[in-house]
Amino acid sequence: MGILNLQSRFFHKKQFLMIFVLAFLIINNINLFAKEKETFTVALTGKYPPFNFYSEKGKLVGFDVDTAKKISKHLNRKLVIIPTEWDSIVAGLLFKKYDAIIGSMAITPERAKKVNFSIPYYISGAQLFIHKKNRGKIKKITDLYGKRVGVGLGETYEHYLRKNHPSIEIATYKSTVDIFMDMRNNRLDGFLTDRLVGLYQIKKGNMPFIQAGQLLYEEKMAIPVTLNNTELLTNINKALVRMEKDGTFTKLNKKWFGSASVSDSEAEKDMRTEVVIKKLAQGFAITLFVAFFSILFGFILSVPSGIILNSKKTFLYYVLRSSNDIIRGTPLLIQLFFVYFGTPQIGITLTPIQAAIITLTINSSAYMSEVIRSGLMAVDHGQNLAGKALGLTKLQVFRYVIWPQSFRVALPPLVNSVVALMKDTALIAMISVGEVIRETQSIISVTYNPIKYYFIVGAMFFVFTFPLMKMANKLENNIKKRGFTHA
Repeated sequence: MGILNLQSRFFHKKQFLMIFVLAFLIINNINLFAKEKETFTVALTGKYPPFNFYSEKGKLVGFDVDTAKKISKHLNRKLVIIPTEWDSIVAGLLFKKYDAIIGSMAITPERAKKVNFSIPYYISGAQLFIHKKNRGKIKKITDLYGKRVGVGLGETYEHYLRKNHPSIEIATYKSTVDIFMDMRNNRLDGFLTDRLVGLYQIKKGNMPFIQAGQLLYEEKMAIPVTLNNTELLTNINKALVRMEKDGTFTKLNKKWFGSASVSDSEAEKDMRTEVVIKKLAQGFAITLFVAFFSILFGFILSVPSGIILNSKKTFLYYVLRSSNDIIRGTPLLIQLFFVYFGTPQIGITLTPIQAAIITLTINSSAYMSEVIRSGLMAVDHGQNLAGKALGLTKLQVFRYVIWPQSFRVALPPLVNSVVALMKDTALIAMISVGEVIRETQSIISVTYNPIKYYFIVGAMFFVFTFPLMKMANKLENNIKKRGFTHA
């Protein structure tokens, strides 16, 4: 009876556990039985105040962000915002990484050939800005012939200057903050940007710059979608018309460009210290995550690749030799674009982090396999013969004789590859990965203090890589002490 009671209690406990697990799964997956709301995915830079930038609380705010929220509400879709570098924002749209760009993009004939633009949702224009001390010398754009003028990389102002004022020396920059730095360091005589943006950022950053002359030309800002997405374009246009009629744009203009907006809006204060720390920590965590798995997978691939490259010239040798030469002979940025934007063309859709890890893995394995090959070549052939003479198998010879010695030779350059890959992670911001450099740039776009935050990020990298190099030295010494290598 005791055994039967014990079995009965065990059975009931097992039943209860199964019911509990089943209930847990149903509760946590109940959304599977409901129709999920369709998303409306848009891209913007997040570094273009007051149109799109990060607030003191670390949230995306601005005229463009509010516009996107209102449109998604009219479309009855869930809004998803993807911060993207301006250089690659159109490419992302063309490869359908998002549905639209709501990031203050001006309509141009060149862009209109590639995308379909909505009706304009605001109108601004190109304005020349100069240093206050030059107000008597520079009054119009023609006064800058033969001098340097700064513009944002990928913006329409560069094309305008090249076409209409070829005598001006053009300097391109990743952000307005970089332009401000060179203006203050007297490396630029002026800069060209949107009038509203320029006035806002100059006042917000307390910069000694002023307008020079009238608007150079007017720009109509619109929302681009892909050429074949006519249904979405029609719905966006309907939403914009309703927003104009119901006074939404009047309210947004008052909010972001009214007399009190620049200095008094809660969204436009400097970021809180805890928000800055959180953004830097999250960005660095992503950097370490991508770097760790890229290094791990890259090393795993590099060992057999290095062995093959150090062996007889078979078909596999020529395949690896060709691929390594191609990878090492092309920029990592191009490889990132190829993997992220190219894979959907063959039916494979990767997230930005997946694309980053795959690309950095392939890139690092190409370099590390050459290091492994060099280490294997450094081991005298007599070591191999000696191992065989002792009756060791090929695998045992490699494991106990060749590999320990070759690894000692390869260790210092392998560490250099790891450090180089850590720094190369800065490029993954181009495919919308929120690593530490991108997070830093978003902070700088609000605080206007690049030296401070770039120094902090540099220190973060150093604190991580310096112990890594020291650890490699210690490991090398341990290998020596264990007698795996000759002195």
